[in-house]
Amino acid sequence: MFRLDKHSICPKPRIAGLAIALSLLTAASAFAGVVDKKSALGGYDGFVERMGAGTRELGRGNTGSADTSAMPGAYWNPAILGFRQNFTYTLNAERRSLDRMGGSLGLETSVGNRMGIGFAMLYRGDIDFDVINEDDQTLGTATPFFSMMYLGFSYRATRRDAFGISLSLGYDNMDIAEYYDGVELVDGFTSPVALNFGWLRQWNEKWSSSVVIRNISFSRNLSARWTRTPSTDNSVAVTEGVRPKVLQIGLGYRSRVFGKPVYAWMEALDYQIADTLLVFDPQHHVWTGRVGFECEIIPDGTIRIGMDGLDAMFGLGYKFYVRIGKKKYLFDVNYALTYESTAGLFNPLSVGVRGFIP
Repeated sequence: MFRLDKHSICPKPRIAGLAIALSLLTAASAFAGVVDKKSALGGYDGFVERMGAGTRELGRGNTGSADTSAMPGAYWNPAILGFRQNFTYTLNAERRSLDRMGGSLGLETSVGNRMGIGFAMLYRGDIDFDVINEDDQTLGTATPFFSMMYLGFSYRATRRDAFGISLSLGYDNMDIAEYYDGVELVDGFTSPVALNFGWLRQWNEKWSSSVVIRNISFSRNLSARWTRTPSTDNSVAVTEGVRPKVLQIGLGYRSRVFGKPVYAWMEALDYQIADTLLVFDPQHHVWTGRVGFECEIIPDGTIRIGMDGLDAMFGLGYKFYVRIGKKKYLFDVNYALTYESTAGLFNPLSVGVRGFIP
């Protein structure tokens, strides 16, 4: 059975007939009374953003909302953009087990002395997705993919405080329409624009904190939900897409141990899976947490560990400079390994580079 959960796109499923194929397009309904919280959060709408972005951040438990140097800032916390001083970039790619792939791109820069702007794109997909009909015949392969794009703006109100807002847009393409004769399926779906709000405060040299509110829309009850029409001839039932509202609270701590810089990052996330402005019933909430640590064990060389829920992460990073003419360009190269405990899968290939142009 095909399933998209918090961190996975299941490989090479057998799609037995149109009914199962169309189940790929059906998000778990989170808006009908008391719901199965795991299935609601496991719906694929929004799973891209739950996987995070950035190899550096992945290696320390997928944490980044309270770090002024986290990238792409438009995704992690748009308030981060207010602390930018140069044009910065990040490019990340990963190849997970079961033929899964992903990556992210971020571009951001300062605007004047107190403002910043940034763009981010997150991408996840399946490389070799077998399409098999109800007669157990292989029709071919598909390459479904899912993406999220962010455009963020920030204003630094004080030397230590910044506020930000980002616009997010999702797009997914199942790449299966060509295998179904007589049914005019639609492969691609675009979500409406949603809003994300962020605040970040650098209290002192050691402590920082953040609050991010995700997936607020212009619709009723501010819920990020929309209608999907899977076929152009209306021969297939209309379904709904939904991304739950998210409250994300982050905390960062910086210190030195035996003369080595050490950092700790913590995040608590609350997913509200109810079509209402605010609900206090715990049956309509899913809570999870992230924690990460990193230490600069050698000059410009960092080792990282972390947990995202029950999934374990390990990371390495190294910074170096390349002089071109009279300018020095920073290259921050990072690597991450992920262990998905619920599926028992190791993902040893996540790499990324980030830097700035002076």
